[in-house]
Order: sequence, then C-alpha cells, then structure tokens
Amino acid sequence: MSPVAGPRAVADLLRWRPEWPFALLAAAAWVALAAGLGGHAPSAGTMPGMSHAGHGSAAGPGLGPLLAGWALMSVGMMLPVVLPAVGYVGLNSLRRRRGRAMAIFVGVYLALWIAFGLAALAAVGWLRAAGVEERRLLAGTLVLAALWQVAPAKRRALFRCRQTSPLPPVGLRADLGSARFALLQGGRCLGSCWALMLVMAALGHGGGVALAAMAAMTAFMLVEDMTARGKDLLVPSAAALALAAAVALVWPG
Repeated sequence: MSPVAGPRAVADLLRWRPEWPFALLAAAAWVALAAGLGGHAPSAGTMPGMSHAGHGSAAGPGLGPLLAGWALMSVGMMLPVVLPAVGYVGLNSLRRRRGRAMAIFVGVYLALWIAFGLAALAAVGWLRAAGVEERRLLAGTLVLAALWQVAPAKRRALFRCRQTSPLPPVGLRADLGSARFALLQGGRCLGSCWALMLVMAALGHGGGVALAAMAAMTAFMLVEDMTARGKDLLVPSAAALALAAAVALVWPG
C-alpha cells in the first residue's frame, strides 16, 4: 500500500460515513462517564452505583446536576442507537449543508431524551421523597421494563426503526425536514426504550454498577435495533430484567 493509499482509503470511508463526528461525540461521552463526570456518589444504604435524585438536600444533588448527568448519559447511550439515521441525514443532504442537517437532527433527538429525563428524574425524586425504599424503587422500574419488553407497542416501535422521512434540499424546509425526521426517530426510540431508561433514572449514573448497567443496556439496544435477531431477544431480555428486579430486592443494603 502506498503512503497515500491509506489516508485516501480512510477519507473515502469517512465520506460514506458522515455520521463519524457524532460517533466520536458518543465515545467522548463514555470517556467522561467512566471518568466520573456527570455522576455522583451513591448514598449510604443503597446498592452500589445507585444515587438519589434529591433536590439539593443531604440525600443528593439538585435536579440541575442530575439533568446534566442525564444529558451526558443520553449522548453516550442513545446517540449510538441512532447513528444510522444520522448517516442517512448526511448522505441525503447537500454537501454544503450536511453538517448543519445532522446537527439539527442530533439536537432535536437529544432534546427529546433530555425532556424525558426531566420527567423521569422528577418522578423518581418524588417517589423517593414520598418514602419509597431505594431497592423497591429500582425493582419496580425493572419489572416495568420487563413488562414493556413483551408489550405489543414495544414490538411495533422496533418495526418502525427503519422508517425514513423526506429531506428537502435547501432553506428552512430542509431544516424543518431534519427536525421532523429527528422527531420521528426520537419518538420511535422513546416508544422502544423509555422503560429501560427509566431504570437508569432510578439507578443513577454514578458508580461502577451504574456504568456497567449503562454499557449492558447500550449494547442490548444496539443489537435490538440494528440486527435481524434483535426482536427475538425481547422475551429473554424481559426474563433477565425480572431476575435483576429480584436481585435488587434481596441485595444487602
């Protein structure tokens, strides 16, 4: 291979993978999460990796820092799932506005997950303030996720994962087209994965257990969304989530 052939081959590959900067962004989010950025230490008496969603009290940080951590977690967990759609936006946009189109798509998509996170964190915080025991809260979200894995609506959301949307070439219509496609894909992802992400709202995003759970769930969602056999894993994954709920209930605290 000549000295020029290597860089040229890489350039050709990247030309057909315009989503690569966003893949790097997701990787950077994982590095930050592994370094402890956006996370916080678990409170006494909880499972390792679990964290409270208090509002500035001794039980935990306020909702603002939790939401910032959730945004970082969303970049790391949910952006990889939608990278093929980001690539679709890039390849079907004019070269001069390719970056803008992909940025609009990713911004709207992540905004949906941040809005969901705001509601999920507030709900979890309210339940904790109402006195729901930590392990019961986590077990409850795991049982809910297990039930959702076998719900017909979950399967329908997965079957819509390759659905596309027209992308006008220029002007405001092009921007709105990217945003509309992001809402379409984001709605599908929310319909498919909201229960799994609710588990993360209960578990938190600081600590080794939480990081391992994030990695496992991200890997599962990628297999579920991007492979032909992903839909065959719905029942086994529901069983695994139910087992995790049982473990959460008996974990020594």
